[in-house]
Order: sequence, then C-alpha cells, then structure tokens
Amino acid sequence: MLISLFAAGTAIYTLFLSSVIAALLLAKDKRQSRQNPISIIIAARNEAANLPRLLESLNGLDYPNELFEIILVSDHSTDDTKQIVEQYKDMPQLRFLDFTGELPGLTGKKAAIHYGIMHSRNDILVFTDADCEVPPTWLSAINSRFTEETDYLLSYSVMRRKTGSGLMRLKNFERSIYYALAAAGLYFRKPITSSACNMAYRKSAFLQSDGFEGIGQIRSGDDDLLLMKMMPFIRKASFCADPAAQVTSYDGIDKVQHHQTNIRRASKFRYFPFRLKALAAFIFVYFIVFYIMLFTHFKELPLGWILLKTALELALSALILAKAKRLCLLVLYPVQILIFPLQFVYYAIRGSLGKYEWK
Repeated sequence: MLISLFAAGTAIYTLFLSSVIAALLLAKDKRQSRQNPISIIIAARNEAANLPRLLESLNGLDYPNELFEIILVSDHSTDDTKQIVEQYKDMPQLRFLDFTGELPGLTGKKAAIHYGIMHSRNDILVFTDADCEVPPTWLSAINSRFTEETDYLLSYSVMRRKTGSGLMRLKNFERSIYYALAAAGLYFRKPITSSACNMAYRKSAFLQSDGFEGIGQIRSGDDDLLLMKMMPFIRKASFCADPAAQVTSYDGIDKVQHHQTNIRRASKFRYFPFRLKALAAFIFVYFIVFYIMLFTHFKELPLGWILLKTALELALSALILAKAKRLCLLVLYPVQILIFPLQFVYYAIRGSLGKYEWK
C-alpha cells in the first residue's frame, strides 16, 4: 500500500517538476530599448543600520537621474532612520516620507507601501527592501524587460552575510527553487510565490486591482498575495534572472528571528487559493511518505521512480541556477534534498498555527 502510494505520488510530483522545467525553457526574455521613468519605493522600519549600504548602491545607479525617483518611507521608525537619510540629502532623486499614521484596512508594511505608491510620480514602480544592495545596472536591466505590454516583473536576489557562510549557500540554493516556482507561476499566469525585495509592477495595474484592498489586514503578503490579486489585471508578467538585475539581501538576523520569519511566511498559506493549498498539501504528504519509506522500506523503494525524481530535481536546479549564473551551488543538491523536505513539513505545521513574532 505504502509503495503504491509513493509511486503514485512520485508520478504526480515528477509531472509537476516537468511543468516547471518546461516553463523555464519556454519563457522568452524579451527586451526593449526605451528608457522609462521609474519610481523606486522602499518601506523601512528601524533599518538605520542597513540604509547607508542601500542608499550608497542606489546613488551609483547607471540610469539617468532625471528618469527615476527614490521614495523611502519610514514606517513608524524609532531609530536613527531620519538622521541617516539626512546624510544623503544631496541625492536629487531621494524623497523621504516619514509615515507615522494609520491607513484604514491596511496593516504593517502594506500601509507604508501604499503610502509610498500614492506619492509616486511614475507608472513603473520598482521595489526593494532596506536590507538590500543593488548593482549599478539594476534599473537599466529591469527597464529593458518592461516592454509596452509588461505589467509585472520579478527579478532574482541572493542572500549574503558579511562573512562567508555555508548556511547562506544552502539558503541561496533553496531560494533558487522558490524563484523557479515563481517563474513557472508567472509563465502559466497561475502565481505561486513572489519576492518583495526585487519586484516591479505598474501603478495603473495596482490601482485597477484595488491594491491591498481585501488583503490589507494580513501582516505579510505584500508580494505574493498582491500578485495573485493583481493577476487578472496584468497583461504580461515576466521573470528576470539576469545578474545585472539581481539584488543582494544581507541576512543580519539571528536564528530566532530567522525561525520566526519562516513561520510568518508559512502562515500565509491559509490565504492562498485552493489550487496552491492542494499543491502544498500534496507535497506535505508526499514528503512524509518519502521519509517513512526512506527509513522503513528503503530496499523496497522503486528505483526507476527515484532516478526519475532525482534527474528532474537536478535538471530543474541546474536550469534556474544557470540562468542566475549560480551553477556552482548545484553541488549542494545532496544536502538540500535531505534538509528541504523536513524543513517544509516542519514550517507547514508551525505556519498553520499562525503564531509568530514580528517587528
């Protein structure tokens, strides 16, 4: 019974992997040459320690100064955010908004982002986080993918610490898989996930979809939940893995905060559409059966299915990592394939409880 269940589950799982691989192979990287006016929006709460690095990188962008603005929204910050921004008052594109109020129906970061969007002057909005660093080519690379019909663009990001870390490499491998899923979701117009640290969309599409209305009370989801809500109003959504558009997210949080962040992200599943809940439930059960088989029926595992599963996982990993020019991380597959299922199952359970701490 267990073997038949595993074989059936593996068949469905490999079909899912094949569809993601197909999306990555079929998606076209269309570009245009017109330089569009752009608004960069950053919501920051008590990020004074990270802002100098971000602002220095934004000050080095190779995009024409007259064609972009930087809107930095202080989201009820109580640290030295305002004083740090004052040190960059010579940046002509920088606009500082000290948001200390409340907006009806909006909680946390969504209120600050909405406030920034409403004060933006341009239709193309580009978002990143305060703990990130952008390359000089960032805006140019994003702009080149914003064709006339493009309304949404998700770009790649990597995590880094000031000192090298094997854990960071594992995180970046895992991150690449989520980006592969996100890219497939955009290709099939069935969003799976997104990332607020490096995304862009049109203000017009945001307004047509009524923005955060209906999801504003949820503390997280300013990226994926918003994308799901906006998709009917999006003409074309694309994914960009080009290193020229990649941002670096610096992980300065401790293990407890990282643990709470993972719980917070997993807690969003309750708000996802049924198709994603069903997919998550299937993967949850499949991983549990896989581990039961691994430790109790190892000799009975169907070798053919295991080889097919492994080949497709390797192909998917290699494809997204090659697109992002991070293929060296593929050597971590044997470690990640053992860790990820356990992590997925654990945080799926913790996230369903909905209890976490957040700043």
